[in-house]
Amino acid sequence: MSILLYFKSLLVKILNKLFGRTRVFILILGWFLLITGIWMLLQPEKAKKSLAGQGFSIFKSYLLLMALFAGTALLSLSTKLSGIPSFLVLIIGLFLLVRAYFLLKKRAENKIINWIEKVPVKYFKVYAAFQTIVGALILLLHRRIWY
Repeated sequence: MSILLYFKSLLVKILNKLFGRTRVFILILGWFLLITGIWMLLQPEKAKKSLAGQGFSIFKSYLLLMALFAGTALLSLSTKLSGIPSFLVLIIGLFLLVRAYFLLKKRAENKIINWIEKVPVKYFKVYAAFQTIVGALILLLHRRIWY
């Protein structure tokens, strides 16, 4: 029996060490979810635009990572060559890479905005209500969970 108490005590110490300092962040997250959920319920059209921007920023970061990967591959290719062909491959490749990045970014922005515009407002209201409920539950239950 004492071994079980020891493991329970050890588990509590480990969990407290890992999550004990996160109480303030849980509280901030709860207030953030509650306030933004209420804001989305009051102004669903602005929330629609905001969510479209967030979706685009995620895609933009993936696109930037792909461009950086392609740029490093281009740089690696240009170092394998020597002389003028190396310089031409690097300059033309960088120009095409930057042009493709901005072209794809613009197309993706238009597609995401068009897709979000087709989604009815009632779905955003349901999402906002769910977010408000989760934020309120976090605020109500954070003492029970973490103390």
